[in-house]
This record gives sequence, C-alpha cells and structure tokens, in this order.
Amino acid sequence: MATVNGDAEHHSLDGLSSVPAGVGAEASFELVLQATRSLLWIKTEADACAVARELVENLGGTLVSADESCGDALPLDVSFGVGQPKLPSAPPSSIARMFLERRLPGFVRDANRALELANQANRLAEDASIDLLTGLPNRRMLGRALGRIEDADAVIMIDLDYFKTVNDNFGHDAGDRVLAAFGRTLLSVVRAKDHVGRYGGEEFMVILPESSADRMLARLQAAWALAQPRPVTFSAGIAPARPNPQGALNAADRAMYRAKELGRDQCQWATEEDYQ
Repeated sequence: MATVNGDAEHHSLDGLSSVPAGVGAEASFELVLQATRSLLWIKTEADACAVARELVENLGGTLVSADESCGDALPLDVSFGVGQPKLPSAPPSSIARMFLERRLPGFVRDANRALELANQANRLAEDASIDLLTGLPNRRMLGRALGRIEDADAVIMIDLDYFKTVNDNFGHDAGDRVLAAFGRTLLSVVRAKDHVGRYGGEEFMVILPESSADRMLARLQAAWALAQPRPVTFSAGIAPARPNPQGALNAADRAMYRAKELGRDQCQWATEEDYQ
C-alpha cells in the first residue's frame, strides 16, 4: 500500500484498503475524507501523488499513463508533475467509475491547493534562512553551524574595509553591488562542505577546517581582486575551535578588528587572549 513520505507517513491511508471498494456511497465518502485529511501532512508533489494513487485504488480504480490510455480514463492528472501524467481509470458503468467521477475532481482540487500552501511554506522557510542580497545563508543559519563546530575547524570573520565610504561616495546601490559581488566571490572559493554566510552588514563568516583557512583566504584575495566592482579590500580574523569552540566566534571577531587596527587589508590569527 503506498504511503506518503516523511511525517506524512504517520497520517496516510492506513486501514482504508480494508474497506471494500464499491460497497456504497458512505464508504467512498469516508475514503475521500481521510485522503483529504492526509493532504494536511504532504510536503512534496510525490506525497500528493502517493495519496492520490492509494485513493484511486481503494475506490476500485487503476492508474494508467496518459499516453497508454485507450480513451476511457478520466481526464484528471494525479501525478502532480511527478514523472509521466497518470490518469484514473475504471470500467465504464461500474460502481468504481461512478465513485471516481463523483469524488476525485474535488480531491484533486484540494490536493493542488495543499501543494500551493506547502510550497509557500517552503519558500518562507528558505527566505528566513537566506540573505536576499547576497544569496548566502544568514546569521540565523550561521548560528546553527556554529553549534555543530568541530575541534579541527576554525571560524573566520571577514569585514570589508572602509565600506561606508562606498555608500557615502557612490550611493547604497553601489554598496549593495559590492556586497553581492563579494558574496558570490566568497562562495566561489569555499568547498561545498564549508559553511559560509553573511553575518550582518559588511561582515561575513566562514567555518572550515583550520588547515584550510590560510589557503582559502589567499584564493579569496586573488578572486576578489578580479571581481570587485569597487576597489574595496577586506580584513579577516581566524580563530581555531580547538581551545574553546564556544569562544571561537568572539575570538575571530577580535582578531579581525586587530587586523583593522594594524592597517587593514590583512588577516590575523586569534591569540589566547582573544578567547577570554
């Protein structure tokens, strides 16, 4: 018996196949009602397709590919975009056919609406975790990554030097272009398993293995020299997680400000005092 994925599997149509299809209008209504309730738990088109497939089978019908239909299938695609279009079918003049014709159109409308709401929720969740200007994970997501930091990792804080002068001299649109370009450049020089994001304002953060920190910053400096829309340098602070994972963020921040105090356009490693 097909079930939906994830949390939805706990709210599938379990037990409905024990109700013989075609026993009466009340039983068919109960089948559709419980299938519609299952839509509350779907997350993807595949989930909706699984619920629809089970409902069709419990009503006594079958699913056929649209290109294999002999013309007796109902014109209702219940694949919801997953694979080839699937149409419900049952023998003409049968009880199953009657139930499919009466019950299924409303269910399909409800399923499409449930998918719209699920997709909307997914977009909202994504928007809540992504910085819209740079397309990088935001401070919220970086906080989660910090909670999973390992002893061999390091935290790098990066701040664009004299960024305020870009906004003051060329306008905030120019500043936004600098931030967006730096975000793209930063993403291009880290590995897929590294964590990178915009911490806030003109500050960015990277979590990666300590042994890779210097090489990554060297790649970033070279790539940024070619990609920058305005001549803006950056300062960085590196703090290994090993002495104190919970203090690595503050230590990296202090090291970064020390780089600025020493002239900017450079990187400083955190000292033991930076973890205090």
